[in-house]
Amino acid sequence: MLPFTLQQLRILKAIATEKNFTRAAEILYISQPSLSKQIKILEKTLGITLINRESNKISLTENGKVFLQYSERI
Repeated sequence: MLPFTLQQLRILKAIATEKNFTRAAEILYISQPSLSKQIKILEKTLGITLINRESNKISLTENGKVFLQYSERI
């Protein structure tokens, strides 16, 4: 079994593209709290931080960038 779902990969890609949790949630037609929860679950399962959450700025960590590259192949 994989440690992530395809939906979690879609969420990560949307966040990386939009650099905003709310807009990413709107694009994926899910609630923002659900989106945040899925990212937290993914980070906990993988044991790494994927997203820097500093004030109102969202960016991928180095681990997040690498994971996103692999997820795009999938």
